[in-house]
Amino acid sequence: MKRLKLWRFVPVIVLAFISCNDYLTVDPDNSTVTEGYYNASQRIEQAVIGTYVDLRRALVSNHAWLMYGEARAGDLAVAADFSSYVVSQKLTADNFELKALSDWGYFYDVIKSANDVLDIVEEADGETLTDYQHNLYKGEALALKSLAYFYLARIWGEIPSAERADFGQRLSGTAAVDKAAGFARESVALLPWLLLNDDGIESAALSAIRFNKTAATLLLAQIELWSGKGQEAYTALIQLYSDNADGKLSAFALSMGADRRTVIPQTPLNASVVSMPVTTLNSIYPQEDQRRSRLFSISQTQATLIVRDQTLLPLLKLDELDLLLAEAVWRSGRMDEARELLVKAADGAVEDYSELAGSDFEDALLLERQRILVGTGQRFFDLIRFGKVSQYVPALSADDVANGAGYWPLSPQSIRGNSWNQNSFWSR
Repeated sequence: MKRLKLWRFVPVIVLAFISCNDYLTVDPDNSTVTEGYYNASQRIEQAVIGTYVDLRRALVSNHAWLMYGEARAGDLAVAADFSSYVVSQKLTADNFELKALSDWGYFYDVIKSANDVLDIVEEADGETLTDYQHNLYKGEALALKSLAYFYLARIWGEIPSAERADFGQRLSGTAAVDKAAGFARESVALLPWLLLNDDGIESAALSAIRFNKTAATLLLAQIELWSGKGQEAYTALIQLYSDNADGKLSAFALSMGADRRTVIPQTPLNASVVSMPVTTLNSIYPQEDQRRSRLFSISQTQATLIVRDQTLLPLLKLDELDLLLAEAVWRSGRMDEARELLVKAADGAVEDYSELAGSDFEDALLLERQRILVGTGQRFFDLIRFGKVSQYVPALSADDVANGAGYWPLSPQSIRGNSWNQNSFWSR
């Protein structure tokens, strides 16, 4: 299909049902871009980078990715005055930062920005964007939008759609995840293994901080497994290995930096802020586990993550590949192969996983995900997915979880002036 040049105003639509101005990252008083602005590839790339900035705000403001993940599960401690509310599951307490975490506006900013990029890219012609740039920017926008929907569904369950075809309509958690899966599949087909720098040379550094084919496949496999689709996850992962003849795998991390609109930590895993009590460390990693010293700097009372590059926040790690593949194979009914993959993934573990079966395999897989993916914000989502929240979070009973306690409440701003209601458990 011919791509036309963009010579028009590009509207920036603020979702009316999202939040009040205190929580918006898009300025409603500056809601248009002048005609003809996106007439060069560098300017279109600016719009793409802006979507990553939106994602960083969504996940790093108030250490949100940890509050949704390890902090809520009690694995990692964050030196913030609202952390106690998160750990004790008092998520509706009267605290400004806590209310910000309960607002879904930042994630909808990601989706809105991604949709703007998709419009811009589709209207740019071959003189403005090369085929590589067209596919890259479109693939990045789709992957970012997929990730935003996936977070929304895992954090709040039922959510509004931000797509033109069903804008504002209620999506069940299942329907939202299905949307995320569709966008992720599209992105995998478009994205390169490694991104090119300005000189047209493949750049590992650039590929590490923007979506690439490997990262999008990791995301897709996560989404499929969340939906219980082991075979689909397996197919995506095996395709990744079979197509990648040159071994060009790359993870995805957020690039840190100053933000003119939002105060975010530029070193989010700084040892002075994020730590693990030694008692917790010992309960997760036995003394003989070789990964203790690889992952942590340990004192008498606490352990802190060893972060070799504080300018990056890893979200989709290559270390997860074998974990995802082991789970996909296990859920597809191939236990022998699943055990082999888990043994491979758990290099350095004390335990012998070679004879695992049934629920023992499930417990081992969940434990290894806890160990290997520490700091990526996935822990509480894993507890939901494996049906283990009440087992590992004493403050939430099985009945609480059945009534919606695993999801976060919605901030007053998110449900003010619209037909949306508070999640069932938190409305009591």
